Amino acid sequence: MTTTACTTAATLAGTVRFLIGFADMLINDVEDDKFAHRCGTTINHPAFVLGHCAYYAGVCMQLLGGEIELSEADKDRYEHGVECQCDASQYPTKDEAVAAFNERMNTVADFIEGCDESVFARSAEDTFFKGRVPNMGGVATFMLVGHITFHLGQVSGWRRVAGMGSAS
Repeated sequence: MTTTACTTAATLAGTVRFLIGFADMLINDVEDDKFAHRCGTTINHPAFVLGHCAYYAGVCMQLLGGEIELSEADKDRYEHGVECQCDASQYPTKDEAVAAFNERMNTVADFIEGCDESVFARSAEDTFFKGRVPNMGGVATFMLVGHITFHLGQVSGWRRVAGMGSAS
C-alpha cells in the first residue's frame, strides 16, 4: 500500500465519512434510555446497529490488509448471527456507542485513503465473498457502503416503531 490517492479509495473513504454524519442524523435525538430498546418487537435497536456496523467495518479493514484490533466482547455482541438484545446492560451507553462508531469509521476511512488500486483489485477468492464479487473493491463497497446503509435503514425503521418521526 502507498499513500497515492486512487479513485476507489477516495470514493469509499468519502462515503464512509458521509455515513458517519448520516448515522448521527438518525440518532442525535434518540433518548439515552431508548437507545438499546427494541420497543416490544424484534427490530434491531441503534446500540446494536452502530456496534455491528463498526465491528464489520473493522473486519473489512482486516480483509484489506489493515491492522485493527477487534475485541472478543464486540465479536460476541455484534457478529453475524448474534441476536440483538433488549437489555441495555449488554451494550455501551449511547455516548460510548456513538464515540466508538465514529472512531472506528474514521479509522477505516483513514486506512482506505492510504490504499492504492492494487488493494481493491485483489481477488476476493479467499473470502466469504468468493463467487459473489470479483475483487476486494467489491467486498469493501458492500461492507462499507451497502451493509452499513442497510443497517442504518433499520434505525430509520426503528425510529418509527419507537414513535419518533423522520430524522432531521
